[in-house]
Amino acid sequence: METEYISGLPVDNLTRQTIKDDLPTFLSSNKKMVITSVNPQISLQAERYPKVKSYIERATHRIPDGVGVVKMSKYLGGNIRQRVTGIDVMDDCLQFADEQGYRIFLYGAKKDVVKKAAANISEKYTNLVVAGAIHGYTSRSQKQVVKKINEAHPTFLFVALGSPKQELFLEEALDQLNAKVYLDVGGTFDVLAGVVKRAPKIFITLNLEWLYRSVKYHRPERLRQIPRYMLRSWQMRKYTHEKQAEERLLKETLMHKGRENR
Repeated sequence: METEYISGLPVDNLTRQTIKDDLPTFLSSNKKMVITSVNPQISLQAERYPKVKSYIERATHRIPDGVGVVKMSKYLGGNIRQRVTGIDVMDDCLQFADEQGYRIFLYGAKKDVVKKAAANISEKYTNLVVAGAIHGYTSRSQKQVVKKINEAHPTFLFVALGSPKQELFLEEALDQLNAKVYLDVGGTFDVLAGVVKRAPKIFITLNLEWLYRSVKYHRPERLRQIPRYMLRSWQMRKYTHEKQAEERLLKETLMHKGRENR
């Protein structure tokens, strides 16, 4: 899996199929599978919150969840050409969990939203187990939240606290949590609960889902984030190219050592 560096953050050139193929491998190993979204909003927040950057750097799968990321990859000479959304990856994880009868846990969103999302998931995926749910406005401490999640013994943990809260929580709690697969999903619980509708298919096909949400839900700040992100990415192009060269050298070194050990 090729990694690119855009606006100072690693982004993996992968597809939904890459993640689906990797799930059995990670689940049969002792290594946690950490899937996180990289988009203009999160990239700009990483400048203010070092722990967000640390979390993205430690993740095993950094998905290009934004048309701005895809465009900047192309402008900077990278190979990412396909946007991968967190909501689609969650759907794939739920389907896989259902096929295997795994346990899942939901953390985030409003109390009625996460409750309805859990009910809808249970209704659609009858073979998986919704082992528990905690809303995002709980009075529990982080230690208590971690304890509650671990007591439910989930294989999949989905966190929908919004950025940067969800990344900060996972960066601070990941080593204490016992789940195997982690995914931060922003406002996905609202969609699964039926509170918020996803953009019409034409907007998704044209990679304009961000525009639909920005206008429909009155989020003008998102419209300003795209040009800021693209400008910063262009300004950091030297750093990007240096990191790309480091990645290629590391990959070549590992391949060379692999051949020597045969």
